Amino acid sequence: MFQSDAKALAAYSSITHMSFVLMALVFIVMSGKTGGVILMLAHGYTSTLMFYLVGEFYHVSGSRMVYYMSSFFGSGMIMALLFAVVFLSNMGTPPSLSFFSEFIVISSSLGMMKFSFWMLFVYFFFGFLLFYLFVNQICYGKSLCKF
Repeated sequence: MFQSDAKALAAYSSITHMSFVLMALVFIVMSGKTGGVILMLAHGYTSTLMFYLVGEFYHVSGSRMVYYMSSFFGSGMIMALLFAVVFLSNMGTPPSLSFFSEFIVISSSLGMMKFSFWMLFVYFFFGFLLFYLFVNQICYGKSLCKF
């Protein structure tokens, strides 16, 4: 990963979610607007928890660096599990509210523009890859990328 500050990673995920909400609200279809509003609500919950958890880690360790989180979570499995659940919810995995809202937005966008499938596929693929690498770094302490 290129970014080593956990708070900056949480902020970047907020930017991408809000751009996705903007795309949903631009559509004329009511289901797109509904999905956008639900996504804003889901993002409000998950981003608040992400910033809180990063702040708690900063309060305990004095650092927001991802590299230091891996050693901290080796001893605190409950904190690592909570981090993983919150970040998986932010990714939009199926039991979360983010998944259902993103599904509504995607289905309404595919109804409006057929070519948007590939753009959305790339968006979700790289978003999933980023958060997978982040959760892997935090929970297991191993970096899969050697940058």
